[in-house]
Amino acid sequence: MIPFEAAPGATTLTVTWNSQTSSQFPVTLNTVSPALFTLQIGGSLAAALAPSGQTVSYGSPVTPNTAITLFATGLGVTNPAIATPATGATFPIGENPLAVQPGVTIGGLVSTFLAAAYAGPGEVEIAASVPAGLQGTQPVIVSSGTVNSLPVNLPIAGISRVVSNGGFGSSGVAAPGQIATVFANGLGATDQITGFPATNFVGSQVTFNGTPAPLFHLVASGGAQVPTPVEQQIDLLVPQEMPTSGTVNVALTTSTGSVSPVKYPNFPITMAAAVPGLYRIQDPGKTTRFNIIAQFAGTTWLALPASMTAALKLPACTAGTNALSLCGRPATIGDYLVIYLTGLGITTPNGDPNGKPLATSQIPPADGSVLYKTPALPVVTIGGVATTVLYSGLAPGYPGLYQLDVQVPKGVAPGDDVPVQVTMFGNADAATVSVQAQGQ
Repeated sequence: MIPFEAAPGATTLTVTWNSQTSSQFPVTLNTVSPALFTLQIGGSLAAALAPSGQTVSYGSPVTPNTAITLFATGLGVTNPAIATPATGATFPIGENPLAVQPGVTIGGLVSTFLAAAYAGPGEVEIAASVPAGLQGTQPVIVSSGTVNSLPVNLPIAGISRVVSNGGFGSSGVAAPGQIATVFANGLGATDQITGFPATNFVGSQVTFNGTPAPLFHLVASGGAQVPTPVEQQIDLLVPQEMPTSGTVNVALTTSTGSVSPVKYPNFPITMAAAVPGLYRIQDPGKTTRFNIIAQFAGTTWLALPASMTAALKLPACTAGTNALSLCGRPATIGDYLVIYLTGLGITTPNGDPNGKPLATSQIPPADGSVLYKTPALPVVTIGGVATTVLYSGLAPGYPGLYQLDVQVPKGVAPGDDVPVQVTMFGNADAATVSVQAQGQ
């Protein structure tokens, strides 16, 4: 703890151990430097307690109009002043108010109830009220005078965001028939990963303008665990009946922790005719690389950089590899690829503009006896070069999962991070693929 008596301004820091003293290290002391403690060092989730004393987490969120306890540091001296205790002495907990009382905002709204006092060396305990009208994970900031802390996250029950399941992008925008992911808090502690087209998993339901969405997965495990919090999510199919423009209200209902179902406030999103979302694999050896999930046509081989294939512990594809074996290798000019994504909008039998789309709960025939294609084709570029789209539609047997069959065009410059972009009705998504010269 920096001593209360240290004067603001330029000073130095030294460390002494076993009678040896370090050289002086220059530091600047501010009057205040507010910061909130998190559950993990360098983490983003606030260390906060609910009224029951339970640690707030994604699985155990707080609700509006309830009090929480936050823990902060850097809020400065007290008035009357507290002297820095001598080594081994007891810290004067709760004595003397802060010279400047802190403020707290949650989700940009000012907390209306506030009390703060030192609870230990350098640690200030703050009681704050969660403002009404909030849901989902919201930023919390503590301030002293005009100086603000960096924001950290506070889980409040309800929806945090709605994104494409392909890449988790396009927040707040969705298309009919798309696989979307709803990140929400308070989904309990039990997973359900099968059951489509059921609309209620473990007591939770999501509606779009009142229409229940068929669910694929509800992932709650880990959300109630501390100190390793994990966001909770529901993967679902956006109902086909939704419009292709305008706003719809998404609503979450849960029965977790309550005798009666709890319906959270409407969460508005914008609808579009298409919101491409490419499915990706993260490279374990290079975490900034997100390679598209693309198979070589007629095989289960993946188009991957050689280094990524090794990092994923996959064998390299060779001329003698069975077509149904899982392996990886870079693509080359002229290769035919099957790219997987979601959000390409309405599909009809063979792409007939006047054809009838699948009902929301229906699954496209797994045998491909009827192919549900998009009446319009997206624009696909690889390395900035346009390629011909040979097929654009639902993958047989998989509702909401689209596939694009394309050929790697001439003129693509080789590399392990060649950009692939899919654009449809003005919306686009991009990731990378490895394209190398033949034999590399």
